[in-house]
Amino acid sequence: MSKLIISTIGSHSALQILYGAKQEGFNTKVYCVKGKENLYKRYPVAQEIVTLDSYEDMLTQEPAINEIFIPHGTLIATLGKRALDIQIPVFGNKEGMHWEMVRDKNHQLLQEANIRTPKSYSSDKIDGLTIVKFPGAKGGSGYFLCSSQSEYEQQIAELLSAGSISEDDAKTAQIQEYITGVTMYPHYFHSIIHGRVEMLGIDRRYETNVDALGRLSQNNFKINPSYKVVGNQPLIARESLVPELLDFGDRLIEAAAKLFPPGLLGPFCIELAITPEEIVAFEFTSRIVAGTTLYVNGSPYSRFLFDEDMSMARRICREIKQAMGQRRLKELLT
Repeated sequence: MSKLIISTIGSHSALQILYGAKQEGFNTKVYCVKGKENLYKRYPVAQEIVTLDSYEDMLTQEPAINEIFIPHGTLIATLGKRALDIQIPVFGNKEGMHWEMVRDKNHQLLQEANIRTPKSYSSDKIDGLTIVKFPGAKGGSGYFLCSSQSEYEQQIAELLSAGSISEDDAKTAQIQEYITGVTMYPHYFHSIIHGRVEMLGIDRRYETNVDALGRLSQNNFKINPSYKVVGNQPLIARESLVPELLDFGDRLIEAAAKLFPPGLLGPFCIELAITPEEIVAFEFTSRIVAGTTLYVNGSPYSRFLFDEDMSMARRICREIKQAMGQRRLKELLT
């Protein structure tokens, strides 16, 4: 039998994914849109580089023998629901990506798990500070704050005029209660081999230009805040918070198994805000998140579990390897 190939799209968390696959002894392949190959030549983690004219070419890629594709945010951001039509066997349950992408379903899952989410509004019902979000894994691009219907309509019109959003984006925008709290993004892994949910790390996102506004007096400047993510910062939670974070992960997995069996497999993330009174979840993601790349050598949480360097990517590949040994690989793929 040919050696297993782990592949992914050259973006987002590809360096980590390919490096983790190499650590576990697999062959590696990266699919790059023309002009993006150089990164994967400078960091030699991919044994094979396949050049694409566009991300849409992923939909017609025929899998190599024994190839498994690891999805990440770029697949969802660029292809939307068409990402579910990829022909290469995907690690995890592709239905989870569908529930991630559709905001109503995203919140339905969190509510099924009895996890508090922000209130949602229609534009004519805005009665306080809200944040407006657009669909897809776009790293916060285009998000804005408003506190009235007129502010909402003005900013939507400006974004449309600038070409920053599409008409479809405007129609599917989500208006959400703004939660004042510390953001926190725990990284989970649901292992069917070990029958458990693991928390492997936590990050915070660094966003432009909202994370720089505190350096300026906004009384003197008119600056529109931007929530586009440019990087991630490591975070360790107070130990007294960890049981609740673990419970959130367990509850989400139980709810997902009910709503779209077999539910979420492998990596997922819950985007949280911690206030003095409660923990609120904005949304979940059904696959590896970019913040896990902080922990290529593992985090304290992964060290407590494995007593070795264990990135999220390596954890994925370790699960694949163990599933192969138990002849259960098909349970991990869609």
